[in-house]
Amino acid sequence: SFQSCLARHPYMGVPALLWAELTAEQVERLEAAATREEVRGVLAELCTSEAKHPQRREILLELYFNLLHFSRQRRFGTEKTSVLFALFKQTHEEMVDLFLTAQQTWAFFKALLLAHAVQRPPYSVGVFSLEDVKAVADYALDHYFRHFGLFRYAFTMKHQKNLTLATSTVELPPAFFAPLSEGVPVEDEREPEPEAPPATEGETTPSDGVASAGPAPFELQADLPPEVLEAVKAQLSRLESQHTARTQKLEAHLARLEAAA
Repeated sequence: SFQSCLARHPYMGVPALLWAELTAEQVERLEAAATREEVRGVLAELCTSEAKHPQRREILLELYFNLLHFSRQRRFGTEKTSVLFALFKQTHEEMVDLFLTAQQTWAFFKALLLAHAVQRPPYSVGVFSLEDVKAVADYALDHYFRHFGLFRYAFTMKHQKNLTLATSTVELPPAFFAPLSEGVPVEDEREPEPEAPPATEGETTPSDGVASAGPAPFELQADLPPEVLEAVKAQLSRLESQHTARTQKLEAHLARLEAAA
């Protein structure tokens, strides 16, 4: 954009393209060159010395040679020719350095061109007239942006992107929970009581008429409160009924299996 141009050329807020790439003496050298070979020799010395690749240097020579021919056809003076070369050179370098698209490069080019079409210091200078702006824009569209894909392919590096897919390990809650009415009741299962260890020598048993060290049967624990005894008896009755029901259920299941066999 125009603001980015001003940021790159902060002198008085004006993009300083005048004498930025070609001085007055260098423009006069180009104008003095008569033959094609002489012009290409001067251009190779002034404008393409930074291009190390021979094919890229040849492309730039052709671009600047045609640009000089356009400048002579328009009868541009020394200042206009210097700004014209700097305009195309810096636009091309901006595209290469930042890997700009065609739209972004065209916006950059127009910002620089318009900054040299209106005499409004310190924001712009009137180097080109309105007819010159139209002619330069048409020339850029026909000779540079029409072949923008070729310029970008020849002067930019190959960009390769590697994509890596990662699986998320976040555990998500279920979408809904089943109602409690559909739940299956869990039967109260108690672990069997451990058997008393066998008596060893020196220990007496209940048959000897002496109380053992372990807990006495319920009928012998007469010191317990009556309500506790009743609760224990009720619990034992429930356990016996549950055991009887499970036994009957298993026997019925076995009978069905035997009948099916």
